[in-house]
Amino acid sequence: MNPGRFRVTTQFRPDGAYVQGYWDDGEVAEKMFLGQVGLYGSGHAVVTLAETTADGDYTVIKSWSQQTSVVTGDVA
Repeated sequence: MNPGRFRVTTQFRPDGAYVQGYWDDGEVAEKMFLGQVGLYGSGHAVVTLAETTADGDYTVIKSWSQQTSVVTGDVA
């Protein structure tokens, strides 16, 4: 099963619940990332955009939090 090359994760609170979506199209994943920031950007949410690596894991390429705004890599 190939869930998708790109993954967008929205975690609503530190150590809290999260949702994820997967896309093969980077432009669509980027739009979904920005859409999640727009929807949940006023709280404690952290939104990440990750891309699959050669070994099948995901690496965060862009993230957003209210404290950092959009940054390259992981806000953690």
